Amino acid sequence: MELKEKFRKCLRRMNKNKKDVANEFQFISEKPLDKGLLFGHGEMVTTLKRVIFKSPESFTIGLFGDWGSGKSSIAETLQSELQINTIPLLIFDVWKHEGDALRRTFIKETHHFFKNSKIWKKKYKGKDELLYNLSRSKKGIKRKPLTVWQLLRGAIFLPVSILVLGLLVWLITDKVLGLDYFQKDDIPGAVTTFLGLFSVSFLFKYAQKFIENIKGDKVEYIEEKIQDPIEFENMFKQLINNLDDEIKKVVFVFDNLDRVSGEKAIQIMSTIKTFLDPIDKSIKDKNIVFLIPCDETAIKRHLRKTLNYSKDFKGDDYHRYAGEYLRKFFNTILWIPEFYISELEDLAEKKLVETRIGDFKNDELSALIVLVFDKNPRQIIQFINILISNYLLIKERPIEGFSLKEDIAKLAKYLLLIQKFPDIISLYRNTLNYDLDSFPSELNEEIDQERKFSKKRVAEFNSFLKRTEHVRIESLDIFFKLRRSVFESKLENSAKLINLIATGQISEMAEYVKLGKEKGSDEYYEVIESTKEFVDNLDLEGKIHDLSQIMTEKIRKIKNPILLAKFVQGLLYFLEYRNIDLEPEVFRIIYNQLKQNGNNISEINPKLLLEKCYSKLVDISDRKTFKELISIKHIEDFVGAHKKTA
Repeated sequence: MELKEKFRKCLRRMNKNKKDVANEFQFISEKPLDKGLLFGHGEMVTTLKRVIFKSPESFTIGLFGDWGSGKSSIAETLQSELQINTIPLLIFDVWKHEGDALRRTFIKETHHFFKNSKIWKKKYKGKDELLYNLSRSKKGIKRKPLTVWQLLRGAIFLPVSILVLGLLVWLITDKVLGLDYFQKDDIPGAVTTFLGLFSVSFLFKYAQKFIENIKGDKVEYIEEKIQDPIEFENMFKQLINNLDDEIKKVVFVFDNLDRVSGEKAIQIMSTIKTFLDPIDKSIKDKNIVFLIPCDETAIKRHLRKTLNYSKDFKGDDYHRYAGEYLRKFFNTILWIPEFYISELEDLAEKKLVETRIGDFKNDELSALIVLVFDKNPRQIIQFINILISNYLLIKERPIEGFSLKEDIAKLAKYLLLIQKFPDIISLYRNTLNYDLDSFPSELNEEIDQERKFSKKRVAEFNSFLKRTEHVRIESLDIFFKLRRSVFESKLENSAKLINLIATGQISEMAEYVKLGKEKGSDEYYEVIESTKEFVDNLDLEGKIHDLSQIMTEKIRKIKNPILLAKFVQGLLYFLEYRNIDLEPEVFRIIYNQLKQNGNNISEINPKLLLEKCYSKLVDISDRKTFKELISIKHIEDFVGAHKKTA
């Protein structure tokens, strides 16, 4: 009994270890690194520091580089480095505040940066009251202070009025009412009684009014939120002057400028020059430096779209104009140099190892990532995270015939395709074309002299396939579904077989072998031999029932008549080559499908259609109808072709 319990505990530990291993993966952080910069970015930080130290007033620095090239990493590292020299650096994300009023938001962010920073708050004297008029109107009451004479007059009037009130009470009771029994000695008591019964409320109200008058006269006012650029300038000056004298320079980084809309980007650049830049000259003993990380190409594109008169510039004229505009805006510019492929390879391999997924240690995978993202380290990190998620999905639903260890590069290539060319891959899916090398005709289709896919787009797709040809995807079908059907799982390599049939490769191979054709290059011959080897080695013994069900399911799903004819022909060639027959139900389905889409029957080899399909139909009436359909369609197509050539 004790031995059984130990065995159970051992099993539980083993299962737990398996789960721990399965869950032990790590996403890669996209957050810019604060230290240990790669690709020579450390030297960029050192250079920027030296430029900032020596920069005069009103200095604007451009840091040019593609998106994801490390501009944010450089800015954040520079922030840490400048702290040592008592130079604050504030990173203002213009993309985050694209919909906000720039001046207002900028002043708010600057105030909160200094006030809430552990490092700078002791060197900043600004209060929140500074922002009161920034974002809202204010309605209130002010009191006009009393003069000395008003205060003195009030101080005398209160006791005198009390005395007069007492005398009036005495006169009324003694002289007017003639109350003889009211003696002079009783006056204090009478006054007390009267004041207690009548005058207390009056005196209380009078005293309250008196106190308010001491405070001053009330005046109502409405204070509007600031709108005038001069007011913004004064507020910003006040904010900067609240910094200690120890701080001689302040650096402002306007990050993600190239991500905002064109009009907004140009507006921000204009604001920096017309609003923030001149302020620097009027702030005593403090210089302001602006650092603008951006994609030069994107900014020039924004210029072209936004400035009305830019349409007059074309070609080289436009580029010269855009370059001149940027030169006037920036006092100096640094370009982030291109990356060496070896550097990106090291990054890709390092990040793949950081995922803790053993299957990612794959040379084909790292080469594929570097070839596609040859200028963008951040995109490498993003893609690896995408790959992790999809890897975990397939881990949960294992696909027979697909090995994550062996085929991880194929999965990566498919994910790259749907990320970069979702429109084209959608076309493959909709046309049931699973062969990447067989381009859908719609790619070059024109409707009303307009192409659905531009020549540039198609060229980019071809270029991608050429660069990644070391990773070959036999069939997209498996990736479209990321699983196999019950029938497909019963037959090993059924997805590849279906792809070879659908793309006509088995038809070509069978014709080549049958007729001994001498055509094509060595590469073509290698493809034929590869197909032949696969078909020859396909184990079908005892699996005709499963194969019949797979083909029945596949044929039922094909709606496109051209693809249906192509698939039926490929299937018939395969059956002839392997000298096998499928169950009668398959041929019944073929007959029904072709009958509904009879306009493409003539594209199927008639000899094969009669020998491998017609003769297998059980129902005699079906045979007769099918034979008539084949004959009529071939005659119609022959006559039609003859008319065209006549």
